[in-house]
Amino acid sequence: GYFSKEKESTEDYNVACILVLPPFQRKGYGKLLIEFSYELSKFEGKVGHPEKPLSDLGLLSYRSYWTQTLLEILVGLKRDEGAQAMVTVNELCEMTSIRKEDVVSTLQHLNVTHYYKGQYVLHVSED
Repeated sequence: GYFSKEKESTEDYNVACILVLPPFQRKGYGKLLIEFSYELSKFEGKVGHPEKPLSDLGLLSYRSYWTQTLLEILVGLKRDEGAQAMVTVNELCEMTSIRKEDVVSTLQHLNVTHYYKGQYVLHVSED
């Protein structure tokens, strides 16, 4: 696989290009490179996103990574006795280095956002 990153990105891109050659696709290398790009963003203390436009396969790969990462955090949230776990989109962004728009679009894609009393809330069942 191949990974490139701009040292200074004015658009907050955490990756410029990811390439996995066809014989090595669908073996997890793309997701590994995506995860590596976000780990670099965490190390730099930045929130980032891939350079746009994404190919169809690129969007599927990123959405898969975003979904897995966000669900791992949501499922692992600690709850007080009888209370529901609380987390904000901004906190999710800080924990993952995933851009706010990508967090929101992924949560909407998962159909876990609901509008309640003038704000969006997440509802994730343990199933």
